[in-house]
Amino acid sequence: MALVLAAGGLCAAVVALLLSRLDVSAEVLKLCLQISVPVAAVALILAALFIYRILDDRRQIAESEQRFRRAMEDSAIGIAIVGLDGRIHETNPAFAAMLGYSKQEIEALTFFQITHPDDVQIGRETMDGMRAGTVNAFHFEKRYLRKDGTPVWAHLAGSVIRDEKSGSPLYLVSQIEDIDARKQSEARIAEAETRWNFALASAGQGVWDLDMRKGGTTYSATWVKMLGYADGELDGDPDRWLAMIHPDDRENVAEADRAHLEGRTPFFEAEFRMRHKDGHWVWILDRGKTLERDKDGRLVRAIGSLTDITQRKQTEESLIVSAAMLADEKERLRVTLQSIGDAVICTDAANRITFMNPVAESSPALLARRRSARRLAMSTGRWTKKPGKGSA
Repeated sequence: MALVLAAGGLCAAVVALLLSRLDVSAEVLKLCLQISVPVAAVALILAALFIYRILDDRRQIAESEQRFRRAMEDSAIGIAIVGLDGRIHETNPAFAAMLGYSKQEIEALTFFQITHPDDVQIGRETMDGMRAGTVNAFHFEKRYLRKDGTPVWAHLAGSVIRDEKSGSPLYLVSQIEDIDARKQSEARIAEAETRWNFALASAGQGVWDLDMRKGGTTYSATWVKMLGYADGELDGDPDRWLAMIHPDDRENVAEADRAHLEGRTPFFEAEFRMRHKDGHWVWILDRGKTLERDKDGRLVRAIGSLTDITQRKQTEESLIVSAAMLADEKERLRVTLQSIGDAVICTDAANRITFMNPVAESSPALLARRRSARRLAMSTGRWTKKPGKGSA
């Protein structure tokens, strides 16, 4: 716009000059000069404003680029700008140090050259999606190769930079975080879990693993077989197992679960009945422990084992019934012995009296025998009068 006005002012000035050389009246010449001078002045002012705006935009772009480069240089995680051909246009010291290269060395390579052969494909697919317009942002885990050839796990997150007018991709900016220590820790945990899973399965114990990052609970083959299900049939919903518990046991189990989640108990432990797939009830001993919580204290990971204790519970119930029956029988026998008219005396292997019915206790012969035994004990000093007891 400013350029148009400047051109208009210039044309007006030229026209005024030409008219001054032509045979025109003074009034016309004066009018042309009156028009051309303000137009030229306005055009010059607008041109100056336009130039100032261009210079200010350039200054802001330069400052923005400087901030980006400063942030890139000072970042604790790797940052790389990668072209459509996979060449690394620019990177920061953190990424170069992560792979053991200098900044100049790594910028002379392509991401294909520093990527583990087994993970190259995911990078190619990202590039293809970027070119096709289906990928604008990405995040995934992959292995890079250090300068000495050793692999290192990293998490990539980035976005595609496109031309504002055409929308065609120009390059991509990636943030690369070193997660090798975490991956090695996960591998050690997985190996340990495999060992104790095998040990528990050999002992007939099922294993459950609650991991909220993976979407719920998984159960071992032994666990689901315990309840008549197929492997994987119960995986997923972390609350499904609660619905399978006997209604009379749910409150006790829920309380034990709350106590552990609130940190009141070091372990979760409960005995309860769960419904088998065919409808009957199976007694279960469940033991578990929280392994990981998030920053707000919410459960992230927990693991535990289940043992089928149905046979033990049936044995316990049988023992309780047998004890009750024995107690009833003993009571009936006592009443019978107390009520018969003959004297009944029971002794142990040392001939000590363990039981006498009322008839036997009142027998003269027995009273005489007891007095004789007492005199003998007193003469030898082995008898002590019991409190509350008089002489017989």
